[in-house]
Amino acid sequence: MNLDHLFECWRQEVSNKKKAGRRISLLFNVLRRARKDNKLRFLFAFRLAQYFSARGGVFRRHARRMQQRLNLKYAVDIDIGAQIAPGLRIGHLPGVVITRHVSIGRNFFIRQNCSIGIKTLGLQEYALRIGDNVSMGANSCIVADHIDIGDDVVIGAMSLVTRDIPGGMTFYNPRQVEMRPGGG
Repeated sequence: MNLDHLFECWRQEVSNKKKAGRRISLLFNVLRRARKDNKLRFLFAFRLAQYFSARGGVFRRHARRMQQRLNLKYAVDIDIGAQIAPGLRIGHLPGVVITRHVSIGRNFFIRQNCSIGIKTLGLQEYALRIGDNVSMGANSCIVADHIDIGDDVVIGAMSLVTRDIPGGMTFYNPRQVEMRPGGG
């Protein structure tokens, strides 16, 4: 992640500016908005930690400490090694878990208590790819070592995804409704 990518992430995720302008005005806008909202404050600090991690050396150690503090403060465990394109939105902070082995496209929307993780520890390579404009419903999980979720996919609430989903689809796990005698 370079400085241009960091500012693009902040512009799309934290700021309310539609067009790129001067960096200093964007930075003041981002800081003002992040001060008022927990989700925006988390996204600001998370992207800054990702930037520090990409710089390496002493910055990487500081980024890991930042990640640990963010995990404790916001109850969110998004690894700073995850490749997430600009446009990440989080509906509610608690319980969101994203592994470092994932590559996520633009405009990803994730809600509370969702997990994106690997199935088997210790493999040489993992390939978890999530396309652009994907929305993940509350209490959903994506668990696999190799998975490809296409663009414009909606994953319904309380869904378990273990296989590929082609683009433009809506995915959900059907539920069995238990009927009780005498009323419902």
